[in-house]
Amino acid sequence: NLFIDKGLNETTVAEIMEKAALGTGTFYNYFESKEAILKYCLAEKIDRAEQTCADIQASSLNSTEKLSQILQVIGKTHDQNRRLIGLYTKFYRNLDKGDKEPPHGVRFEEILSGIIVEGQEKNEFRKDIPLEVINEMFSSILMSTMSSNLKLSFMDNINFKHSLLLEGVFKKPDS
Repeated sequence: NLFIDKGLNETTVAEIMEKAALGTGTFYNYFESKEAILKYCLAEKIDRAEQTCADIQASSLNSTEKLSQILQVIGKTHDQNRRLIGLYTKFYRNLDKGDKEPPHGVRFEEILSGIIVEGQEKNEFRKDIPLEVINEMFSSILMSTMSSNLKLSFMDNINFKHSLLLEGVFKKPDS
């Protein structure tokens, strides 16, 4: 909350530890920097979303439903933590050296890949398109929505793009 209210650079270790009701020296027993707390906070939220996505992957839903639900989970996680993600992105974009990896690494990509392979094996997804291309399409929906300036809600934006991917842009003739 301090980071969101004041910004990362303007928040001091002393303020953080005062809010935590701990001594300032205790801070370095747990974290090496304020940036490490930022990464930890974001990773905690991503870990919860990842567990939900893993549960969806293990469910009995078909592959299309699994991907749809995972987009919703990831989209809601991003939407609810937009300010925290913005601080993290700003910090790591300005970093000259060090660990620039996102706090979630490739975990979501692995979950999406597993579902896509399952969908291809069950003939729910096309087999003539490489796994990496399908995975990139779903990831692109997330990335374009996260950087969008459209006057739509975040979730409406992601849902429209998801619908376009699955159903196409052409209007189907009435039957």
